[in-house]
Amino acid sequence: MEPVEKINARADALGALGLDQSAGSDEIRDAWRHIAFHAHPDHTNGDCTMFARAKEAYDFLRREGLTTKGKASGQPRRPKLRKRVIELDTADIEACRVLLNTALAHNPDESSSQSETQSTADADHIPEAVGFYGRNLTFFVSTSVQEGANRVALPTSFLASARRLETEVLSFQSQETGGGEVVVPEMITARKFPGAKSVRIKFEADQQMRDEFWLAV
Repeated sequence: MEPVEKINARADALGALGLDQSAGSDEIRDAWRHIAFHAHPDHTNGDCTMFARAKEAYDFLRREGLTTKGKASGQPRRPKLRKRVIELDTADIEACRVLLNTALAHNPDESSSQSETQSTADADHIPEAVGFYGRNLTFFVSTSVQEGANRVALPTSFLASARRLETEVLSFQSQETGGGEVVVPEMITARKFPGAKSVRIKFEADQQMRDEFWLAV
């Protein structure tokens, strides 16, 4: 392959991954992982067109040595924040459950604000995992938001230097039942979540949603 042809082939391969010619190895691998997950035939009703095109492009770039870890593009790039998701251990989940029970015991009239067909337990939530993106936190809760009053117990000191995990109960109102996302107000984030820039809570969050969080570019 002539030098000009090779340059064009690299540009085409990077374009197939949604990248420009300044992309480095980390960006190439991340783009491939993102497309490999979202364009996989299992997620596209068997359509493998985009997946096959991206795989061919990535294989070409790998043969060219452009996917080797630490391979630079020749241009300075800002350090890229890494996403990660950790599962809460049994002790943390139990601490959240105990706190919800304690808060209810201290507020015996709270249950009266629930609808007659909705129990307090249905409107109480505990996360199973938390995602990190820099100082931004995302809590993943498998249960559904209930219409009316809801409470969620959240570990708050992931980004602090506390020796033990602190937990808080946050309350909010919902006009409907189901999945969705709640963004914790900035004032509460600053007061309750030391070190955090933002806090989000995703409801009806399954394993796929967690995978999409850390795979998303």
